[in-house]
Amino acid sequence: MPHAELDVQVRAVEPSEGRAPEVRWPLATLVAFLSDGRESDEVRTLLAAGRGAARGRLLSWRPVHLSPDDLSAVQAELPRPMPDHPFDLDRVTAVQLKIPALNPTLTVPLRTSHPLVREIAARAAYLCFDYGPWADVYVATLTSDEATALLSHPKRRTADAGSAELAARVVGEDDASLHFVVPRPGAPPPWTT
Repeated sequence: MPHAELDVQVRAVEPSEGRAPEVRWPLATLVAFLSDGRESDEVRTLLAAGRGAARGRLLSWRPVHLSPDDLSAVQAELPRPMPDHPFDLDRVTAVQLKIPALNPTLTVPLRTSHPLVREIAARAAYLCFDYGPWADVYVATLTSDEATALLSHPKRRTADAGSAELAARVVGEDDASLHFVVPRPGAPPPWTT
């Protein structure tokens, strides 16, 4: 079962005209798509239901019933974390200021080109492989002064739909961190290939 292929219907959460496309995905691809922010038991429940939502998409497929061991075998095919992977700021595709640092509720996108972002990147440590952007994530905690400086100057930010202003109001109450998203060379998300 770990190498099975499924016909998956993918729709945007926001309704659009036309028929939802159907794609043929290996089971590992569907598991990776559904795994973003979910525990293994939640993924197994969704697989058995034959429908679920992830990354702004609604998906449906023929229900798949996997034991915990079967799911572990599928997950073994997914990219593993690489804690020794060298951090390269030039390969960063996204920088995000997150508040609070643990279990963030606010995310503010930032530009990589600012000197303070580059300075903070020098102390970033490997966090995890994130199946959402399909990339390695490095993190650095911020002092309140650093977070305030990054949030206060508009040229340091990208479009954020007001999250920076809200974050600036709470930065003194909560700790903050800077997350650096680094895709692996030659390893695009399986749903885009």
